[in-house]
Formats: sequence, structure tokens, C-alpha cells
Amino acid sequence: MSHSALETIKPGEMSWGSDCEGEAEIVAWEPGRKFAWKENIALVEWTLGARGGKTVVGLMQSGFLGDEDWENEWVESADYGWGFVLVSLQWALEHHRGENRQVAWPRRKVNLTRANAYAKLLEAGGIFSSDVSSKLQPHHEYSLKSSTGENYSGRVQFLRAVRGLCVSVRELNDALFLVTVEGASGKIEVQNWLSSFNLPQDRIKKFEKDWSAHFQKQFS
Repeated sequence: MSHSALETIKPGEMSWGSDCEGEAEIVAWEPGRKFAWKENIALVEWTLGARGGKTVVGLMQSGFLGDEDWENEWVESADYGWGFVLVSLQWALEHHRGENRQVAWPRRKVNLTRANAYAKLLEAGGIFSSDVSSKLQPHHEYSLKSSTGENYSGRVQFLRAVRGLCVSVRELNDALFLVTVEGASGKIEVQNWLSSFNLPQDRIKKFEKDWSAHFQKQFS
């Protein structure tokens, strides 16, 4: 794309949810091939290609600068977070193509280390009513009762020690349920993402209310 064409593109609005919003400069736009934006010093680039009759999605983020602890946290968080985004994108295309996605994002800041917060999420009364520290295995089926009193079943999409996990939930119309521990030391936050499709709005609100209340109780 020419420089003159780039000059006609206005900054795009970026949003990961309440209080995580802003603008980013769109620096590349080639329909069907490439899309990239720049936010502060970070550059995020998406590419599309073809291989063996399938579409290959490529994602690259660059521009990590800062002190060592901060930079390591940013790199690890970006790697883990974008991993979920790619799984979520594939899930939407393969299981919910053409359906609108709905997101709930209950979260709570905690005065714990990342390892301790993660351990509490896996213990009995954390995410599920029973201890799942040795029960959940990537790409395996599961069937458990959540700590908010609901039965969840599906497949473990991925699990990353000390960082978080993602499972599908049949009972929520094949939604994705991600639990993650984010932030650098001293600024740890427990988060819960629900990536759902065609659920009643009151069901989304109930999910957010129930999990917000549970996190407040568990980490008070």
C-alpha cells in the first residue's frame, strides 16, 4: 500500500473491555492479506495466507521496551493472551460462523503472587467445586461442577501452569471459558473471560454477576 493511501486511514478504536480502551494507528491494510496497527511502541501485524487448501493466520507483535521484569511480563502476557485470541477466532469460525459473539469479563485485583493466585483457582472452591490441579489435561474432555453452582462439560482447549486455562462449555451454547492470572508482581489480577454466542443477555449478566461475587468472596 502506498504512503499516500496510508495517510487516508484514520486511527482505529481499540477495546479489550471497560477501562482498556484507546486508539491505535493503522499502518497497513491490504484486504485479504494483511492488517497492522501501532499502539505506542507496540506493532501488531496480522497476515493471511493459503496452505494445503486451508487459510493460515499469522500474528506478530513487536516493540517490547522497558525494565527487565516489566518486559518479561509483557512478552509472556502477550504470548498467552494472543494464544487465546487465536483459539477464540478458530472456535468462532469453526463452531459459530456468522453468529455474534458476546463477552463477559469479571476480574479482581488480588494481593497474592501469580503462583499462589493460580493455585487458589485450581483448588476446591476455586474455579470448580472440586480440586482440578491434576484433573484437567489439554485436549481432553471434562465434566465438572463450577463454583458458581453450574454443571460445565466440554474439552480443555489449553492449560498453561501459573498463567491460566481455557475450556469449552457445552451448557453455555459451546462457549469458551478462560481463566487467567495477569499483571506484574504486586499488581496481580484474576480474570475470567466468557466468549459466548447467541446466549440470552440476562444469561450473560448472570454469569458476570455470579463470577464477580465468587472472586470477591474467594480472594477477600
